[in-house]
This record gives sequence, C-alpha cells and structure tokens, in this order.
Amino acid sequence: MKRFLTLVFVTFYVVGWSQNQSQREIDSLVKIVSAKKSDTAKCTLLNRLSRLYIYKNPEVGISYANSALALSNRLKFEDGKGVAYLNLGMHEVSKGNYDLAQSHLTSAEKILSKTQNVAFLARTNNELGILKANQGNFPVALDYFFKALRLYEKLDPEKSAFSRASSYENIGTVYNLTESFPKAITHYKKAVKLLETLQDHKLELGLNLANLGTIYQRQGDFKLALKTYSDASKILDREHDVFANAFVKSWTGSAFLEMREFDKSLAESKSALVDAKLTKDKQLTTTTIQNIGRAYLEKGIFRNDPNALDSAKANLKLSLKMHKELGNHEGLIKDYLYLSRYFKFGNDFKNALDAHEKSAAYVDSVFNFKNKQSLQNLEDQRTIELRNKEIQISKLAIDNKEKQKWYLIAAISLLAVIGLLLYNQSRNRRKTNQKLQTLNENLQEANRVKTKFFSILNHDLRAPVARLISFMRLQKESPELFDDQSRTRLENQTMTSAENLLESMEDMLLWAKGQMENFHPKSRKTAVSQLFSEVAQQFGDGKTKLAFEHNSLSVETDPDYLKTIIRNLTANAIKALETTENPKIQWVAFVENGQTKLSISDNGPGASHEQFKALYDEKEVIGIKSGLGLHLIRDLASAINCTISVSSELEKGTTFKLSFANLQV
Repeated sequence: MKRFLTLVFVTFYVVGWSQNQSQREIDSLVKIVSAKKSDTAKCTLLNRLSRLYIYKNPEVGISYANSALALSNRLKFEDGKGVAYLNLGMHEVSKGNYDLAQSHLTSAEKILSKTQNVAFLARTNNELGILKANQGNFPVALDYFFKALRLYEKLDPEKSAFSRASSYENIGTVYNLTESFPKAITHYKKAVKLLETLQDHKLELGLNLANLGTIYQRQGDFKLALKTYSDASKILDREHDVFANAFVKSWTGSAFLEMREFDKSLAESKSALVDAKLTKDKQLTTTTIQNIGRAYLEKGIFRNDPNALDSAKANLKLSLKMHKELGNHEGLIKDYLYLSRYFKFGNDFKNALDAHEKSAAYVDSVFNFKNKQSLQNLEDQRTIELRNKEIQISKLAIDNKEKQKWYLIAAISLLAVIGLLLYNQSRNRRKTNQKLQTLNENLQEANRVKTKFFSILNHDLRAPVARLISFMRLQKESPELFDDQSRTRLENQTMTSAENLLESMEDMLLWAKGQMENFHPKSRKTAVSQLFSEVAQQFGDGKTKLAFEHNSLSVETDPDYLKTIIRNLTANAIKALETTENPKIQWVAFVENGQTKLSISDNGPGASHEQFKALYDEKEVIGIKSGLGLHLIRDLASAINCTISVSSELEKGTTFKLSFANLQV
C-alpha cells in the first residue's frame, strides 16, 4: 500500500465506515452486546462491531458478522441479514478473497433491494464497485459507483454529503487508473467541492487535492500541480497527517525538479525528509534521500557546482546503503544509474562504467524477479497480455458509454429544437391568420365605403349630364319656345354646369389614379415660387385678391401631387368667398420646428369641424359638390407624406397648413 502511495493516492473509499474508532468504543460495545437480549437491536450492534474491525482484524469482524447473520435468520430480520452479508463481503474484499466477497455482496444486494433500505443498498453497490475495480473490471466498477451515487442522492443531502463525495472520488479514481484524466479531474473536483463544506473530513479533502496534483503533474501542468500540492499540504498540516504530507512534499520537490528549479526542489524534499523520519518509515525516508541526491546532481551538472555535486554523491551513497538494507532492487537501479551519471560528468569513466553495469545487473535481477513472480501468480505471459488488453477494452467501454450518453443528449436536444420550431411555426401561423382576418375586415369596410361613395358619385354626375341632355333635346325639338334672353341664360347655365362636371371628373380621375397600388409619387426638388406662380396664373384674373410669399423655399416632393393639392385648396377658398366683400386669399411658405410648411388663409365666412370631416376620416362619404376635393386632398397628401391641419372661425376665415416631414430648404 505504501509503495503504491508514492505514485498517487488512488485508494477507494469505503464510505460510512470509521477506521479510526478507539479500542475504548469497541470494548464498550462488546459489553453492551453481551448484556443485550437477542433481538433486532442486538443484531444492529453486532453488525456495527463487525464494521469497526474492517481493515483492523478481519477475522474478528467476520465472527461478529456471522453472529449477526445467525441471529437475523432466527428473528427473520431481513435488514439485519442484508447488512451482515454486506459486512462479510467487505471483510473478504480486504483479505483478497474476491469470489467469496462477490457471493456475500450479491446476497446483500438482493435482500436490501427487497427491503428498500436505500442507505445500505448504496453502500453495497459502492463495495461491489471496489471489488470490481480491484479485479481490473473498470466498466462494471464504474456502473456500481454510479448506482451508489444515485442512491445516495435520494437520501438527506446534508447527511449523505460525505458519502456522495466518496462516490465522486471512487469514480474519479477509476478514470485515473484508466488514464481518462479530464474525467478524473471533473469527479475529483466534485468530491473536493462537497468535502469543503464538511468540517470533520478535512483529511479526505487534502488527499483528494493531492490526487488532483499528481494528475496535473503527469499532464505537464507543473504550476497548477504546485498550487494544488500547496493547498493539500496546508490541510494535511492542520490535520497533523505527517505521513501523507511527506508524500505531498516529495511530489512538490519532483515537480520543481522537472521545472529545473533546483533550490525549491531541494527545500521541499528536505522538508519531506524531516516528516518521513518522524513517521519512522524507512522506505519513504530512503526514497526521499534518493530524490535529494538526484536534485543535487541535476543542480551540480546544470550549474557546474562542485559543492552540489559533493552533496549529490553523499546522498546517493546513503540512499544506496539504505536500499541494500531494504533489499529494494528498484531503488538500487536508480542509485547506480545516478552515480554513473555523476562519475561520467567528473570524467571518472571507470567508476561510471562500473556503476552503470551494476545498474544493468539489478535491472536484469528485477526483470527476472518480476518474471518469477508473474509465473507464480499467473499461468503464463499470455495471461499478462490478456490482462493488459482487458484494461484497454475496459477503457474503451467507458469511453463508449460516455459517447452513448452524449448521443442521447444530442438526440433529445434535436427533438427539443424540432418541437420549438413547430411551436414557433404554429404561433406564426396564428399571428398571420389574425393579420389576414384584420386585413379582410378592413377590405370589406373599404369596399362598403367605396360602394356607397360610387352610388353617391353616380347620382351627382348624372344630374348635370341629364340637364345638358334635356336642354339639347328641347332646343332641337322646340326651338321656338326660347327667346334670345332665355336661350342665352340657359346656354350659360349649361356651359357652367359642363365646366363644373369636367372639373369634378378631372379630380375624380386623379383621385382614382392615386388609389392604384402600383402608382407612386416621384419626388424631386421643387421651388415653391414655381408652384405659386402657376396657381396665380390660373386663378389670378378673378375678383378675389391672391397674395403669395414663397420666401425662396423649396421642397422635395412630387410637384404634380402638390400642385393639385394647392389648386384644390385655392379653388375651394375662392368658392367660399363668393359672398364675401373684398375677398382675400394668402399663400405663405415658412419653416417651423425644422419642417417646411405651406399655409393658405382666407377671410371668408369660416365653417364647422363637421364640414372638414372628409379630410381626416377615410370612411366619411359625401357627394362631389361638397366633398370630393377634400377626399382628393387627403389621399394625395398621404401619398407624399404631407400632414394637413385646418383651423376655422365663423365670420373670420379658414386656414389650412401643409407640413412636410422630409422637406429640404
């Protein structure tokens, strides 16, 4: 165990069992059991005593477990029987009797599954995982550890925190042994996170950190390894675990040596040597002395430092002597190899060759010894190869399980995305249908309004045409009925009616053209003075006085649209002033709040708000004589992004304002 610990703390945790119970507690329980009557409580105490002897005295523990099993059978106490089988299995694992351990643990699993004892069933799965890991069957071991973890997660979170941390550590250890370092790091970190919340398990926290450090060092991340070793060492110091801390300091020294920081390496190794001597562990002490000798050797060669080289020789000689006393051939191989390098650097080729030959001899000795041991423990070399292949297959099986998990996650994610897309499609379809329904309702309303409008339009256009036809028919059939004065009067009325009809038709055609979907205004820079000049030429010969102030402004708009608006507003104003004395109309162009505006004001009789309703409400339908001009002005203004406002006071006059949002001065 100690020899294995020099590599990494990859030991499996037997959760829930205390290995440091005092003999006083054991003695106390023995007295209670001897005085206890044979009931289920006594079974529980016998099982507890059995657990206390795990890794201390398996034979005594097995005896108590068998007593608990016999009593449980008499009392038909299934939980007691299941725990007794669990204890027997754990003791057999500690003794290396794996087949017998498998039998006991399988019995425990069946019984505890039937009684639904979650806590002890979790411990049984954990012990089965340890058994399979010791046998090198890592995929099965991993399955058992994950089963144990899932069962622990069903228990009270606070009470099961240490058990879950131990499960994470066991899972991390499997990944560590199969060299799946990223996964090992992930699960060690989960164990560390839980252990940091527990006050009574700081030693386990330090050991987990040490495990992480060895992985970082094997990955070549020496800085992170050193930081992790430092954190582990501080915890182990507080826990007064000198033995474990000696290893951590030794690993820290080797990490510094890999970084060629010789002085720091020596400092850590010397500190480790002090702790190793306190533990009186000769193997650890000898290994640490050898590490110090190697660090002095590397320092002396790198810096050509005679003092360092002398210290290297002294420590390596001492290490050589102690390894001979221990009979550690592997340690002797390194001692002679380092000494050979030392002599070679000093040009002492004879001693260098002699040390190198002795190192090679011990290599052969270790090789033969290992072969002999292999032949004793295994049937032949093929068994060794099959075992190595089994480990590789186990690693592949673990990787395949991980891939299957990710494939499953990807499939679930894909289904979720498809579901989300279908949901969005359905929601968009509902929105589109709602918009379509609204548009259909607007279309129906527009059709209703236009139907009513054209019915009025038909009536208003029919009347002047009918008068014209009646006058012409009467003149043709009965001309003698007219004297000169009557004929002249009727001809003037007919001419006026025809001219008004023509103007109305022109306005109606222009309005209809504006209703076409593919008809769009064409904007260009237009001088206001030019627009006012054309209006003055058209309306300037009447009795109404027209005034224009263009102020040298220009607008970016469709001139035909704007000219039609100005013409209709001017014509409407002139009609409104027919009964007004000294009629006046004034057009003014000006800039207000960053907008160019055109206004027309008259001194006519004014009008009510209802008379201008067609200017704002598209649903308002009135006849040609009173409203087509306002319909036309409204739609043309909307087409060129022009806003129209009107203010009117009775007996004072009316003012229209045209505001252009995108005009240029």
